[in-house]
Amino acid sequence: MDQHKQQPLKNHLPARRHRRVWKWLWLAAGLGLAALYVVNASIPGRRIEGCPAGCAATAPDRRPGALRVASLNMLHGFPDFKNLPMRMELITDEIRRLDADVLLLQEVPWTLRTGNAAAVLSRELGYNYLYYRAEGNKTLIFFETGQAILSRFPLKDARSISLAPQVNLFESRVALSATALTPWGEVTFVDTHLTNLAAQKNLGQAGSLLAFVQTLPTGLKLVAGDFNAREDSPQIRLLSGAWMDAFRALHPGEPGLTCCIDDLNAGPGEPLEERIDYQFMAGGSARILRAELAFNQPANLGGEWQWPSDHIGLLVELER
Repeated sequence: MDQHKQQPLKNHLPARRHRRVWKWLWLAAGLGLAALYVVNASIPGRRIEGCPAGCAATAPDRRPGALRVASLNMLHGFPDFKNLPMRMELITDEIRRLDADVLLLQEVPWTLRTGNAAAVLSRELGYNYLYYRAEGNKTLIFFETGQAILSRFPLKDARSISLAPQVNLFESRVALSATALTPWGEVTFVDTHLTNLAAQKNLGQAGSLLAFVQTLPTGLKLVAGDFNAREDSPQIRLLSGAWMDAFRALHPGEPGLTCCIDDLNAGPGEPLEERIDYQFMAGGSARILRAELAFNQPANLGGEWQWPSDHIGLLVELER
């Protein structure tokens, strides 16, 4: 009788082991998928996107004058993207006012509401554009941000690099370059954004950027972006030793502060603390006619102030 009762229990043991094995397999598969998701949730782009030629207006209404280059950290504003569409309109209006020929933009966002901000600005302005993702992943987390070059002239030879060292799994810093076919000849532009999380890694990325620029074609080169480093830092001294700081060349005694607007709804005169955004002439010969702060005033919208970004941008005019 006892043997008869125990027999079914023995028969059930293999089935129980089988179920446990499948539970562990499903757990392992779930963890693997989760790890794959995390690893790919914030990575540099696999390719450069955009429309390098053929998207600019056929007859852009350009004021006479030298080559005008503007740069700005747009402030993506993740995760709430406060007033991003409105700020994009202000940025577009300021670009039109400056009549910039080339735009070098950092923290260019892709969001569900706006789509690719570089493509939006390109359509509004009638410019060619290139975009390269630095962080995020629109497919996985519905947000990403990167560098963009906009130009009223055709662009060619687009290149990109992930700057070393990488700070952590979720933060990558990149540089995007392209050569513009301007009426003044070919000019190579480099757009970048260095880390603000670790000074030593920022220094390493500055060295990585310097090496990347040296691999680009000879001739006139302009490197711009948010370097997240003050003028007296080792990294900016390194770059200033190799390249010409456009703003400082024309304004040796001015502070030229570019960061940061803590309250985007503050009025004019909001105090700034540091200079961390630069345009460098990194090769070739050209005369710097003008180097001024730009995107440096808020707009009054129905009695309320709105800044286009938390950074101040730059406008540089070059003549060859």
